[in-house]
Amino acid sequence: MESTNVTVSNRGYIVLPARIRKEMNIKPGTKILLHKEENKIILQPINSFTKKLAGLTAQSFGRSPDEIKAYIDEERKEQ
Repeated sequence: MESTNVTVSNRGYIVLPARIRKEMNIKPGTKILLHKEENKIILQPINSFTKKLAGLTAQSFGRSPDEIKAYIDEERKEQ
């Protein structure tokens, strides 16, 4: 396991080094699970289930925003 020193700010913030963010694919908005284990703090990125599914239904309801809106409008009429 690699170790890296970081400093905690007055407000409790830490900055993850760019190299680690790149290796772990951590981008702005990434959710992180913080786990305390005895005298350790473990940070683990949480993969978004929604993002994993993104693209799964691509073009299923239309190829453009107008086609998708028309599809939704038609479904609403049938309800």
